[in-house]
Amino acid sequence: MSKAETKYRWVILFMVYICMLVFAFTLQFLPPILPTIIANLQLSHAQAGLLMSLFTLPSIFLAVLAGLLSDRWGTYKVGLFSFFLVITGTLIFALSRTFLLAGLGRTIAGAGAVTLTIVAAKILSQWFKGREVGSAMGLYNTAMPVGSIICFSTFGKLAASAGWRTPVFITAAVSLLGLVAFLLLFKDAPDLPQKEDLNKQEGKNIFSNVLYIAGLVWMAALCWLLFNAAVISFSTFAPDFFISKGKTIGHAGFLTSLLMWGSLILSPVIGRLIDKFNSNGIFIGAGGAILAISLVFVSKTTSFLPPMAVMAVAVAFVPTPVFSYLSKNLPSKDLGLGFGILGMVSGMGMFFGPYLSGMIRDKTGSYETVFLFLAVLSLLITAAAVIFQLRTKNAKEAAV
Repeated sequence: MSKAETKYRWVILFMVYICMLVFAFTLQFLPPILPTIIANLQLSHAQAGLLMSLFTLPSIFLAVLAGLLSDRWGTYKVGLFSFFLVITGTLIFALSRTFLLAGLGRTIAGAGAVTLTIVAAKILSQWFKGREVGSAMGLYNTAMPVGSIICFSTFGKLAASAGWRTPVFITAAVSLLGLVAFLLLFKDAPDLPQKEDLNKQEGKNIFSNVLYIAGLVWMAALCWLLFNAAVISFSTFAPDFFISKGKTIGHAGFLTSLLMWGSLILSPVIGRLIDKFNSNGIFIGAGGAILAISLVFVSKTTSFLPPMAVMAVAVAFVPTPVFSYLSKNLPSKDLGLGFGILGMVSGMGMFFGPYLSGMIRDKTGSYETVFLFLAVLSLLITAAAVIFQLRTKNAKEAAV
């Protein structure tokens, strides 16, 4: 990689950062305005949770395919198509007047959004392969909290004053700006392996290596599934929970936005530490345990600031270790597939988590039971991370 290409890596980081902002807005515009939509469209809490779940439904079936297609057809073509789906689905949701049409819009936007995250992570991994990938992933993973903080801090108030459709149209505009940035700044990584080289490598321990790496990838993916189920479920219903405790819609959005501040501040630091120590499983396990404690705490207190601050720290501990592990350990030709697996399992977590949480809320009338359920999911993250760390350690010892 030449000096100019080395510098252009940071332009690529900026571009994929914008892509992740588009995903964050498209995912998180809904929770802050959900109380208004529930009243306007006369939805149950289960239906409201399903609107969040439908966004992730396509990833369960399409994420691995999207990853494979990006490996086969290239990230540029697949990226353009993903933007088209995001913008189209968001506009359908903005114009909807029934639950069915709103659900259709969320499903289409979700199909594009999950593909976009796979493309963005793959592009970043290719440009930073073998150098500062943990740091790059740490910076990249601040985009999700930035977008979420903006949505939770402003969209609830905006929906109350200008109607719930206004934040949705703003999200469509952000997606359009992301498309423009992608068109202007995209370049293929200069050091991508040629097809001939890949064919030569296929006979050299390919089966044992792929089977082994796949096992660790699936363990990381299980952690990612549980993490998304817990965090997305909480963020979906947290505004409604805080409002039920007497907070205004603006204050409820502010409290929920605190969930993402830890990632914004700590993700780059965690990325640097991972580059130095390679302790991905330790960070993931600690994040799960702290998340479980804070979820129980927030359901039993009237002073919400301390548990939300603790939860913010927990949320920062998981994404960067998961993504950087794949970036470091998968060959370029398998990155699309690897991130497709992450997209698929995160979709499973984000689909079933909010829907089950909404059903629990409808049946029990209690958010305390919902948060206890999410705390159990969080503890399972820690259990999976312990296994992941032990297997990673055994792999290093076997390689010596």
